[in-house]
Amino acid sequence: MARFGAEPGERGSSETRTNSDGITQVYFVPKTTPEVNSPAAARLAAGVKLLEVIPSSGRLSIFPTDTRPWSDDFLGPKYSTIEKVTLPSDVDDEYWDVRDVLENLPSGFTKDVEYGLGFAHEYDWLVRLIEEHTTCIEMRFVDGGQPPAVDGETITLGLAWFGALVAELRRIKSRGDHASLRVRRAYGHNQLAEHLRVEPVRYAYGRHVDSRFIAGAALDREEVTAEVAASLVEAVSTHAAEAARVAPARMVALQRDVELANLDHLIEAYRVALDARHPEQWWQTFFEENVFALQLLFGGPTVFVDAQVAIGQGDNRPKGKKIADYLFQNSMTNNAALVEIKKPSTKLLKRRPYRAGIYGVQSEISEALTQVLDQALQLTRHEFATKSRTSRVSWATSAPRCFVVAGRASELDSDDKKKSFDLYREHLSGVQLVTYDEILEQLKNLRDFLATDRRAGSPTIS
Repeated sequence: MARFGAEPGERGSSETRTNSDGITQVYFVPKTTPEVNSPAAARLAAGVKLLEVIPSSGRLSIFPTDTRPWSDDFLGPKYSTIEKVTLPSDVDDEYWDVRDVLENLPSGFTKDVEYGLGFAHEYDWLVRLIEEHTTCIEMRFVDGGQPPAVDGETITLGLAWFGALVAELRRIKSRGDHASLRVRRAYGHNQLAEHLRVEPVRYAYGRHVDSRFIAGAALDREEVTAEVAASLVEAVSTHAAEAARVAPARMVALQRDVELANLDHLIEAYRVALDARHPEQWWQTFFEENVFALQLLFGGPTVFVDAQVAIGQGDNRPKGKKIADYLFQNSMTNNAALVEIKKPSTKLLKRRPYRAGIYGVQSEISEALTQVLDQALQLTRHEFATKSRTSRVSWATSAPRCFVVAGRASELDSDDKKKSFDLYREHLSGVQLVTYDEILEQLKNLRDFLATDRRAGSPTIS
């Protein structure tokens, strides 16, 4: 069976063929006909395969192809030695669509058949680096955070590891662009300052180490080394009391800068983790180490009680008990709050609309909501027994609050999806559903708020 895919573009279109065994192959159909008897004509006659999906195997294979009509390698492999890229795939055996498969490729991949698939152009150098130092012809991606491992002609990489790499490369580029712009704007301002009778500004290096390094390079200035930074911290720590007496305003400003730097570090770590496809257990540990991020959920004064709390009667063994991811309490009223987390990759809505303009929620979401509500019910029934297993015992079950953290709001890529999600979420009773990127946005808003007064104190170009 054959069916045609995308409409012809500047370079061509795709043709999809599925055989009786359920194997689907996508071929490139060039808009420009190769010259007779040319290597490209021979390749076209043999079939220019871009993609192969075998649903039963749970994997898909990409064959990166040079689709540039002016290239000597037209319709041949895009890279020098890497011929195939394989990835895990969870397509439905009965119904799936090539466009969906391509759209769900990880960040850093080319998702348009017209450009031959493979990796986005800005990451071609990564492929060249692998080709220069290995004899690999296949890049095999697997779930998880496995670092690159070469075995003969195959290099295996974890999708989470690659996702974190791509995310950080993009952030470095963004920070570099902003750092360069700050330097250029400050330089231009200061060149005009005397003539316009305005005050000159100082150069803003930025807070992140990459931003400072790039801004320093643009200014041809040496960046503070780790050794110098450590000495500065030691000096401040040793003479903190005297500094606070002599220059209290400067010490308050320094404390604010330290708090902002810590918040920047948390935001950066959170942002990197969102793209890394970590398992749920990793996030359990992350939030235990960064409880502040979860405290933003409550909109009131809260303190952390415990993680992995066994709720129910009996001894301290978890068997037969409900396990709550996190237990908090209101520091004023002592009312308990439970937080259940899922992964950022947890899907919020079903892929296909239930009716026109209406999407249903995924079962994993509704199950998580029911789970935390049941935990609250059991906590109320077995408060005394559960307190024997928590580090704090002043919490109370007057009206336990419930929260579920799951998925990413960026999944809601249409007005209908946003509407469906809000209709569901805002009409929940007794439990609140929050996405991972909403927590990130709250952290960023808090950082911007705290930084406002600091920026107002000394003029910079940002």
